[in-house]
Amino acid sequence: MAKTKTDTTKATKKKVSAAPGRKKKPLSGYMKFAKEHRQQVKDENADITFGQIGKKLGEMWRALDDKEKEEYKNK
Repeated sequence: MAKTKTDTTKATKKKVSAAPGRKKKPLSGYMKFAKEHRQQVKDENADITFGQIGKKLGEMWRALDDKEKEEYKNK
């Protein structure tokens, strides 16, 4: 009895999109802050990687006091 070769390629997964008409969640205060400051961080550090940009933004966010964070949360 001869062995048969099975197809070992993986099927590609389709991205499931949200239901039509469904509203997205509002951005968090941090995400609003990051969106506003990401380009500035990239301009100041031309050779920085994507992950390092996120770390830098996180450091900047943690350095803010609660009053400044509330401004972004309420935007």
